Amino acid sequence: MESNNLVCVPVEHNSEFLWCVFEKITDRVIKSFYFEEEALEYIRFVQSGGAFNGRTPAFILTEFSTKSKVDINEEFSYKLN
Repeated sequence: MESNNLVCVPVEHNSEFLWCVFEKITDRVIKSFYFEEEALEYIRFVQSGGAFNGRTPAFILTEFSTKSKVDINEEFSYKLN
């Protein structure tokens, strides 16, 4: 499921699959769930005016760090040289 600012995606974490709600504006995972239905329900809650209106402050997010943007070519260039 995808809204204007939120995306629900499956992510593997410690050999388990979680459904993560990713906030596009802040480029952060704001909450994770074991069940997709719970993640979709949370997205509906946020869209109905709950939470921080799509701009969750970083200090609230203690479980996950920001989504890093990695240049795969740069990361593995040492193996090619």
